[in-house]
Parts: sequence; structure tokens; C-alpha cells
Amino acid sequence: MRRRTMGMLAAAAVAGLTVAGAPAAGAVPSAAGDAVTASVWRNVALTGTYTIRDDEGIFAAGTYCNGNVASEGWVNEVRTPSVWWETTCGGEIRVEKHVSAETDAGGGVMIYVTLRFYEGTNDTNTDLDAEYNFNRYVPA
Repeated sequence: MRRRTMGMLAAAAVAGLTVAGAPAAGAVPSAAGDAVTASVWRNVALTGTYTIRDDEGIFAAGTYCNGNVASEGWVNEVRTPSVWWETTCGGEIRVEKHVSAETDAGGGVMIYVTLRFYEGTNDTNTDLDAEYNFNRYVPA
């Protein structure tokens, strides 16, 4: 039952997720440190809504948590993964959104998203119950 709920949460979270990217031109130092090379930067914004239901525990059973998923960051052609958003529910469920993205020469951006669902005895546990991965390309 718990895994089924987590699977439904993944589907609901993805169904409500919107991806947008705004271009920006910039310059960054090269690896040599002395020359400046052109780089394509994009501001990536990920938004959506979520609903989590906690069915376990004495006090948290039947707890519903609703909210908005909103995060953004500037990316360029270097793919750097990081946790962009995190929430908890009922004292024992945690959802994390890990994002990495990279631009291409034409100004488009490839966005890689991993949703991780944890459920255990507290909201800082490392009991990974489910993981959902998806990619989205946004042209310039």
C-alpha cells in the first residue's frame, strides 16, 4: 500500500510540474583563467503542486499535506546536479527534487529531474521508498 501511494504521488507530482527557461547572454572566465569566453546561461524555473497523504503512525495517520513546488536556478553548459526543493509531511515522509540542467550551443536547455520519496520513522530518515526520473528539453 505504501509503495502504491508513493507511485501515485510521483505521477501526481510530475503531472503538475511546469518547466520554463529564459535565456541570458553572459561571459565567464575560461579554464585558463585569463581569457573570457561566451557562455549561454538560462534561468530554469520548475513549478507545480503536490499532495502527500501519510497513512502510518499514531498521530500522523490520515494527514494530508498540500503545497507548491517552486524552484529556479541559472544554468549553463556545465551540468551540476543539486537538491532544488524539499518538503516533509506527517513527521515521517520527505520528498526531494534533485535537478541538473545544461544548455546547448543553440540556447536550448536539457533539464534532468529526479524525485525521491522517503518514508520512515522521522522526516530525516534515509529510507528511500521510490524514485522517479524524467528529462525535458526546452528549446531556445
